Amino acid sequence: MPADDARAQARRHSTVLKGHGRRGVLPRRPPRQRRASDPTESTGPSLEDGLGEARVFDAMTVDLDRGLPEGMAILVVLPVRSPGGEWGFRMRGHCCCGAQQDFPAYDRPDIALAKLVAKGGKAPSEVLATMRSWSSRRRELTRWLDDRRCAHGDSLELVIWDETGYGIPWELFWLSPQPGSGRRAGWLGGVVTVTRWLSICTDWPVVRDYWSAHECAGPVASYVADDMRHDDRLLEQFSLEPLAGIPALPKALASGGPLGMVYLACHGTFGSDLSTCELDKVKLLLLHPERFDRLMTAATFVFLNACHSGRLIAERGVFADPGQSGFSEVFLRSGAAGVLATSGEIGDEEAHQMADQLLAVLRDRPTTPVAVALRELRAEIAQVTPMDLLGIEGLEEQKQLLPLLYRFMYVYYGSPRTVVALTPRGGP
Repeated sequence: MPADDARAQARRHSTVLKGHGRRGVLPRRPPRQRRASDPTESTGPSLEDGLGEARVFDAMTVDLDRGLPEGMAILVVLPVRSPGGEWGFRMRGHCCCGAQQDFPAYDRPDIALAKLVAKGGKAPSEVLATMRSWSSRRRELTRWLDDRRCAHGDSLELVIWDETGYGIPWELFWLSPQPGSGRRAGWLGGVVTVTRWLSICTDWPVVRDYWSAHECAGPVASYVADDMRHDDRLLEQFSLEPLAGIPALPKALASGGPLGMVYLACHGTFGSDLSTCELDKVKLLLLHPERFDRLMTAATFVFLNACHSGRLIAERGVFADPGQSGFSEVFLRSGAAGVLATSGEIGDEEAHQMADQLLAVLRDRPTTPVAVALRELRAEIAQVTPMDLLGIEGLEEQKQLLPLLYRFMYVYYGSPRTVVALTPRGGP
């Protein structure tokens, strides 16, 4: 993040965590949304429901002190400037049981997986060792997270609201339990159900919240790039609405019946501004103004199976906009119930395997939340990955660690309770 961007963002957020007079993350009471018994009925926010201001999710204006659903905790991460002038971040955690904690300021880390795992980055064993070392130095956070696991067990749902733009790979935070507790150590995204959130600015209150059990049901609208046609086999088991390409999204998602999922498999790039971030060679700058009303009328899960599709950028050079922008944010701003995307460059085979395994869970266990399925898939790959980092020697052994890194580079934005029921091929 350029210094000017970080300075503006720090000014915006620095007062939030300094005292108890102004707290930010949870609305005073989660607004009730209408639930539909029929999947074809709208489950989205209604403009007539009076759901509040257009800027519905802002880390500056919401309140940590009011309730969360049972089993849910939230961690808000905000950029600040240290007394020495360096940029860093501070955190505040809040749990449904009322346990709240402010954490000390930390320096800005340089641990974005998009950089560490890229060509010319660190060896995979060094990436994992770096994350374990960095995590061990966040003693207060480790203890708070372990306390939440102790209180809620496997039902714990953690929402991480990160406004820093630093690319911190929270899913790969190493969680060490209290000695003698019987809880197992592991990477956070594999031992706890973890989701992401961010501040979202909209003209109208159409954004779905991060605490409700949204139900996504219907066919799959899909676009698969020519060199990724092997994904077609994964999708042919479902009722499909083929998309002609990324430029066809605005028309295809302007109106129509409910969709269970939007699936996009293509190449993505990340740059320094909206013009240099691309999805299948379509610039984020051109897609960013679009609104997909079809996602507003019925809850929909979006799977962006493309490199860098989940990364966020603070683009203030032109718009003087304090928020973060990205392809995932575009879909959330339109009303998507959840977006699964990537935080860096993913191997083609690993991307295909991720889609294969996740779609199998959605098909066979439609009542399992997407976030829970992701936790299970991360845990499975972690279990078969060598953890004796000192014993990793040679290129082939290093390659054995890549599937774990790629799996944890998938980040999920949305409610940890969102479920997906995809219409089978030939179904109604």
